[in-house]
Amino acid sequence: MKDSSKTEDAKVPKRLRMAPDERQAHILDAAQKLFFAHGWDDVTIADVLNEAGISKGGFYHHFAAKEDLLDGVVLRFTTEALASAKAARAVTSGGALERFNAFLAETSRWKAEQGPRIKFFMDVMLRPGNDVLFSRITAAASAAAMPVLLEMIAYGVDEGAFDVPDMNLVGETIMAMSQGRRAVLESAFQAAESGDLDRATACLDHRMVAEGALIDRILGLPRGSVMLSNPTEYRLMLRAIANG
Repeated sequence: MKDSSKTEDAKVPKRLRMAPDERQAHILDAAQKLFFAHGWDDVTIADVLNEAGISKGGFYHHFAAKEDLLDGVVLRFTTEALASAKAARAVTSGGALERFNAFLAETSRWKAEQGPRIKFFMDVMLRPGNDVLFSRITAAASAAAMPVLLEMIAYGVDEGAFDVPDMNLVGETIMAMSQGRRAVLESAFQAAESGDLDRATACLDHRMVAEGALIDRILGLPRGSVMLSNPTEYRLMLRAIANG
């Protein structure tokens, strides 16, 4: 007679032993895969548990809520963008301003290639009633980007290219601009999804040109120095999102 308990045990895959940081990354891998495939609203913690092959206790050992998974995915996305932009900055000749602009240009180029993933974040951020999630996403992205921004500002100050009263305050002010983009982003993505890429691109470009002019002032630079806007890459990104 066969031992039924052994038969049942054979059907259950053994849980892989992982270090805490590896298991946390494994859970985020599962959540990211599901979020990008199905969207924020259609994925539950139970779905993530099933995809990751972990228990509820294993999940809550690393994350307190579904929103914490979003923070983790945002941090990953921002870290990838920063790594690409920092690499472009590192190989750019010239001074602080040239390197700053190379960083910004690569950021725009990288985002233009991430249409489906950008669409996920925009769907979460811009949906009516999702004010809290919009704040979480922008705060998580800003926290990751702030040290890099401060490093670039410090480099410019040391070089004598930037003239700022307080580097930390300037960094906070630049990052705070992203909090005010919600209405502009909403208008741009609505226009893109309706097929009007010209209006969508112009909407986003107008805002970013204005932000660039403000950054010029707070860095003590002539107007037009900081090339924050990149309409060519915006158009590619908006097209990818509209077709996603």
